Amino acid sequence: MSGECYFCHGLVFDGETGHIVLDGHADHAVFLHQECAEGHDVVEESPGPSDEAAVLCPECGEVEVS
Repeated sequence: MSGECYFCHGLVFDGETGHIVLDGHADHAVFLHQECAEGHDVVEESPGPSDEAAVLCPECGEVEVS
C-alpha cells in the first residue's frame, strides 16, 4: 500500500522505515513520513523499550497506535 504524505505530499510506502500508514481507525487511510508527523506534533513515542507510538490522525483527530 502506498500513498501521498498528508503534509509534504511525497510518496509513503507501507512497511518502509520512517513511513507511517494510518488505516485501522476509520474509513480512510492517511499516509505520513515520520519526520513530517513529528514536525507537526502528531506523534507521541511510548516510553520504554517499545517501538510503538501513538499517532494523531491529522484528518479526523483519532489516535492510532503504530
